[in-house]
Amino acid sequence: MRISGSIVLLGCAAVVASFWLVPSAAGDAGTDRQSDTLADAIGYPRQADAAGFARAALATPLGRSESFSVLEATDLPHDDPRDPMARLVWRIHHETPAEDWNFGPDTFDACYRVEFDYYGTSSGPSRITCPANAAAITPPPLPRRDIPPEFAPALEAVLGHLPATAGVAEVRAALTAGMPAPPVDPETHLAGIPPQVFVQVRGSDVGVALFARTGVEDTDCMMGRRVGGAVRVWSLSARDQRMELPCSAEAALAAP
Repeated sequence: MRISGSIVLLGCAAVVASFWLVPSAAGDAGTDRQSDTLADAIGYPRQADAAGFARAALATPLGRSESFSVLEATDLPHDDPRDPMARLVWRIHHETPAEDWNFGPDTFDACYRVEFDYYGTSSGPSRITCPANAAAITPPPLPRRDIPPEFAPALEAVLGHLPATAGVAEVRAALTAGMPAPPVDPETHLAGIPPQVFVQVRGSDVGVALFARTGVEDTDCMMGRRVGGAVRVWSLSARDQRMELPCSAEAALAAP
């Protein structure tokens, strides 16, 4: 019995020793919490690809800090909405205040892997060993696609100055000449993408719809019309778009 007891004790000691010898990925409760919050924040609105998730991460308060960097943004093959479609690896550099050095390392880099499907986070964030010599990546910026607010007075002016009778070609020419160019984004220095333009003419009445797809599922819509000589311009609200109201020239003419 004494021999077997010694074997048990030695076995336990070996397990304990092996536990302390196995290196664990750096991180603590604070970096875990930051990563969980970040993954939830960028899981929706939906992104088209891994670069979109990386842009969303870098646009958050954590992402804009000097302590954060994205190390990997990989698109994954997928067939079903529940299949992982993108993988990110990010790094959080942590520095422990001097008064807390007795409770942990003064500095460390914590790396996390997280995968996303169509609905949001599908796995992770999980601590991983930071890739050796991994450099931070920054996806190229995208131009803005929303409809700027200054388009409303411009559209109202164009509709108000149309001749009493105008064909579709004349209306389009007036819109081309009278609508402003999308502004240049001061952060990315990229010019915005003009919205799609739809025109409907019914006698002397004119309907116009400006449509922009701003995200995977998000859209922007501005409509205008001249009916009975009266001009009206308005935008569909987020609630209207959730109700899937049509953004069309025909809808502009038919609106109450």
